[in-house]
Amino acid sequence: MKRLFVFLTILLSLFMFAETVVNYALLEDITTTNIWNLLGSGSSAWNFYIQLWKYPSLLGMNKDGMLIPSAAAEIPEIVEENGMYTVTVKLRKDLRWSDGSPFTADDVVFTYNTIQEMQIPGGNWTGAYEPKKVEKIDPWTVKFYFEEKKTMTIYYDTLMTAIVSKNFWQPYVEKAKKQENPVNWLLSQEVVDPGITALNLGKIEKGAFVEVKREVDKDFYWAQGEKSIFYENGGFVIENPNSGYKWTSVNPSPEGNVKLTVENGPYVDKIIYRIYGNKSVALQALQKGDVDFVLNPNGLTSGEFESLKGVPGIKLTVNPSLGFRYLAFNLRKFPFNIKEFRQAIAALIDRDYICNRVLQGKAIPLATPVPPANTFWYNSDVKTIGEGLSRGERYQLAIELLKKAGFSWDQEPILDLNNTANPVVKKGKGLKGPDGNYVPDLELLSPSGEYDPMRATTAIYIEQWAKDLGIPIDVKLTDFNEIVTRAFDEVDFDMYMLGWGIGRVPTYFKSFWASDQMAPEGFNTPGYNNPEFDALVEEFEMADNFDEAVEAIKAAQELLAEDLPYIILFTTPIYEAYRDSIAFPYTDILDGIQNYNGFPENVMKVK
Repeated sequence: MKRLFVFLTILLSLFMFAETVVNYALLEDITTTNIWNLLGSGSSAWNFYIQLWKYPSLLGMNKDGMLIPSAAAEIPEIVEENGMYTVTVKLRKDLRWSDGSPFTADDVVFTYNTIQEMQIPGGNWTGAYEPKKVEKIDPWTVKFYFEEKKTMTIYYDTLMTAIVSKNFWQPYVEKAKKQENPVNWLLSQEVVDPGITALNLGKIEKGAFVEVKREVDKDFYWAQGEKSIFYENGGFVIENPNSGYKWTSVNPSPEGNVKLTVENGPYVDKIIYRIYGNKSVALQALQKGDVDFVLNPNGLTSGEFESLKGVPGIKLTVNPSLGFRYLAFNLRKFPFNIKEFRQAIAALIDRDYICNRVLQGKAIPLATPVPPANTFWYNSDVKTIGEGLSRGERYQLAIELLKKAGFSWDQEPILDLNNTANPVVKKGKGLKGPDGNYVPDLELLSPSGEYDPMRATTAIYIEQWAKDLGIPIDVKLTDFNEIVTRAFDEVDFDMYMLGWGIGRVPTYFKSFWASDQMAPEGFNTPGYNNPEFDALVEEFEMADNFDEAVEAIKAAQELLAEDLPYIILFTTPIYEAYRDSIAFPYTDILDGIQNYNGFPENVMKVK
């Protein structure tokens, strides 16, 4: 009897203290745990999934796209003051870092000043460079000073910058300033810093898994039980029962029925991100129950989605995508510095054929970097070069564009436009530029078919169409990280194909194509430099209202379609699957569950 009592006591203890664990799958390993690098050259979906959500920002957006306070207590106004534009931000007083220290104005000022003083590189930090000065008014108030009223940039970029803990990072920054190369030294420090969340990085086994574990007990977590309340009329409320903090939207103000209430957790003690070499292995793990969800910026292919229908224990979701796949040219190099050459390549690419025939309707042809699902900013009037032409007519247009720019061949392509199946009678050979020198072999970098079969397949078609005209393009299907390194760090490429997950508000136009955002410091990998485009971005940023901003960004879309630093290829619905062993707070989300990093602080284990 005594032994039975001891056994039951042990069993009860194990039950009481059993950890709640969720397993997610990743297709690539993380490359850094350093926030300065994470938002710089170390920017990748895989790094973001595991870490970015733990950092606060002053403002954010809810699932409906509404601008809302995050670490700020309210939405601040832009005020003209003594020849400057100022924004005074009142901070919430209930936020605490995971190490127990309070979140204060010192953290905010330290973050912005460090970025500017150290000249931290990277397209994700651009908003932090906008303020002329950032000062602490009191422990809970920060004042920003701007020379220009860049309304969109201030709200959707500057005030959404990730903020770090001064208490943790100040010793590293002071030591970095004494190094021969301060920035490189700071970005190379692989550390685990505090977040504003209850979960934080734990054990990391390179190539195998990354563990995120509860670091703050729920009784001491400031955000435990905080409610986000969505109303049917679009109104929104944030309520924190612990501190009494409450924020209510004004336009619109909440009226009528509540359509959704999300109560913050976390509801798990640990998330284990298991790293798989390829998607097929990850999906097998999902079906076997080894993982609960597969995080992937591209989601599932339609074929994978169909194959999972009816599989016991699997739930499926479909959402509009907020992103695009693209082909980028290195405009610093010949022949990509010639606009007509880029236009000729664009003329060859039949998006409708690729999307509807090759990819069997699983992708949506796209002419601009604003997807149609983002209707407020999308310019439906932008057309692609060669749109509506037959295959033979596309070849003919490409030849005409090349000739217009002064290109020639040893053997010019011969076409038969009446032969719709195969209009190329003789392929071009010996393509020469306007200076009479031969066009060198050109490398097109693309992710492998295992990572993204859509881009891999499209790259192979582009190679074939180009070679039909004697344009010497060779595809290299390679690792995602190699492409990122060569394009964003080394800036050593001819052409590459990747994709962007983007925000609802197109502040990314500046990051991707403004002349002051050149890689490797910024994200302008093509080296695009057009004063007219820069002026449109400035108009967008400084617009007094959304109508002016929309007009500028629509004009910028037309200019990009003409200049083609990128050829925008297509967008896709995002298909996702997860086990019925877990539950998310909601699944109807623009750009899918992955866009919310799998809801680390809201996912529940239900089985």
